[in-house]
Amino acid sequence: MDVQQHSFDVCSSFGQRFSLTVIAFVCLSSFFIWPYAENTLYILFKGLLFITCCVFFVWQLWRLKEWRCRFVLRADGVGKLEGNVDFALIGKPVITPFAVMFDISLAKQSRRLVVWADMLDDTNFRHLCRLLQLASQR
Repeated sequence: MDVQQHSFDVCSSFGQRFSLTVIAFVCLSSFFIWPYAENTLYILFKGLLFITCCVFFVWQLWRLKEWRCRFVLRADGVGKLEGNVDFALIGKPVITPFAVMFDISLAKQSRRLVVWADMLDDTNFRHLCRLLQLASQR
């Protein structure tokens, strides 16, 4: 019997950019609760760290414009990333109506993929959820 498979092409979405913006806001707002001190070295360190965080999050948002991931997933939990890189699902995926999160094992490393619902049309998002559920049951 053939194993079900489906091809997915996901790219950056509003949900992904919004979640990064929320994380950036939470991290940057933590600077408001740092204790006040008149020490010049402390103020300089705090300012440099704040600027470094701002640059990091702006860089991440800029890189997100070009982000894209193409992969094929089979119901048995194996698949291929673009460039014929084989992977296998590891662990149990987290499936919600807003996003799915799953870990994949590559040849020498593991990665976590988060696919937001607005990255795919409704039918493809349901296919992805179904394939992940089938793979986690095996």
